[in-house]
Amino acid sequence: MRSIIANLHRPETRRRASTAALIVCALLIAGCETEGEPERRQRSLLGTQSVITIHDSHIPSGAFDRYFDRVEEIQDQMSINEERYDETEVLRINRNAGQDAVTVSDDTFFVIEEGIRWGGITEGYFDITVTPLIRLWGIGTPNERVPEETEREEAIELVDYREIELDSDNTSVYLPKEGMGIDVGGIAKGYAVDEIARMMADDGIESAIIDFGGDLYTVGTRPDGDRWRIGIQHPNGVRQQLLAVITSSDEAIVTSGPYERYFEEDGQRFHHLFDVTTGAPADNELVSVTVSGPDATGADALSTGAFVMGLARGLALIENLDDYEAIFATDDGKVYATPGLIDEVEIRAEDYKLVPADEASIE
Repeated sequence: MRSIIANLHRPETRRRASTAALIVCALLIAGCETEGEPERRQRSLLGTQSVITIHDSHIPSGAFDRYFDRVEEIQDQMSINEERYDETEVLRINRNAGQDAVTVSDDTFFVIEEGIRWGGITEGYFDITVTPLIRLWGIGTPNERVPEETEREEAIELVDYREIELDSDNTSVYLPKEGMGIDVGGIAKGYAVDEIARMMADDGIESAIIDFGGDLYTVGTRPDGDRWRIGIQHPNGVRQQLLAVITSSDEAIVTSGPYERYFEEDGQRFHHLFDVTTGAPADNELVSVTVSGPDATGADALSTGAFVMGLARGLALIENLDDYEAIFATDDGKVYATPGLIDEVEIRAEDYKLVPADEASIE
């Protein structure tokens, strides 16, 4: 059991944690002429305020409840929040590590399967078996601390998505080493967004925004026929201060950055995006990565993996994938955009400038 008392009174440590690990800021829809006010509902789900806004004039009866109930179902299956849940499917997998395979729902099996697939695509920089490092650092909990190097090395030995054993016939999952653990928080939120987008398509919804704390999907266009204008939060973490605005229609947009979940010790900041090769928070020139693409599940995994990779390797990853684009913000005030996105980006922050992705190699 994890300690919950360490570091509670340590004066040199400042803790800041947000429910939104990934964040895309407010929608910029000013000037959008509509025949009526949009309908908006929100619930506290997936560790954030999950907001659905529909602009269609005809919304099926009970649609919002069905959408949020589906999200809650996904959360109930996959959360590893032991303060809220005595048991979920993923908690059961983790507690049976090194002992038994666990039969899970089709949802959980699919998300873990996708986690393994995106782990391979990102060369392991996105790894859903990162739980031992999450436990060790405790970021966002009362027992957050900087662990010793030997502790990190021991945790790294338990992190490897390739060791997850899946049995598709029985939809079962097995972790072969005691102490291993799965955390699908970096991909399950995207899956939930995709599920709501699918349900909206079945319902004939043509104009809506699904915004689950940084995992966002733009359904159709604005009521006036223009593309949606989505604001990306400035990496300084100040709410409502924008880094950039991008236009979007029928696609997912996901942002990863270290400015929402972190703690400070002895003047140094430690965030929640771990480099599994070092066992520590990723330490590179990036301050945020935003990925757009056809699905939030993939964009979710890619935004994290590309951030941990760093600018050059992250850009190379995105540019080698069909259908996905990205912008990378660096600590020296530059925003690098991949070719398919650069014309959709409008910089709003005075301390940043837009740079084509192909200039990253000569900086």
